[in-house]
Amino acid sequence: MNNNELHDISDNLLNLLFQIHNRLFNPSEMVKGVSIPPSHVKVIFYLSQKKSMSVSDVAKCLDISKPNMTPIIDKLISNGLVNRYTDPDDRRKINIELTEKAHNLLKNKKREIKDNLFNKISTLNDEDLYKLDASIREMYDILIKLKK
Repeated sequence: MNNNELHDISDNLLNLLFQIHNRLFNPSEMVKGVSIPPSHVKVIFYLSQKKSMSVSDVAKCLDISKPNMTPIIDKLISNGLVNRYTDPDDRRKINIELTEKAHNLLKNKKREIKDNLFNKISTLNDEDLYKLDASIREMYDILIKLKK
């Protein structure tokens, strides 16, 4: 495939991401009812994919500076959403993990998001729903092949 075709695909993918953002996953809707800022929610969602991680690794993966990460973690701890502990293998390393309260918050938020998506897609006709489902499955299979 030539570079022009790759640029066209990149443009189409970017446009798709904007449509998904605008029509399905508006970040302000997603954090509605949560009493913490979006940056804190981002940390919680990221940690939900991991069992525990060092504060430095989370900061690096989310592209948050370490000085900015400290108040985020402190706030999450004070809200009972994150536990901080010393790594048993390296006492210099501080790890964080989600609490049961955070897992419950995520579970409830995911249910709200799924309900919202259900309501939005239920307005489509059957033919569009079948096409959407097939397209999502195919796109997923392709996207997991991409390098991070």
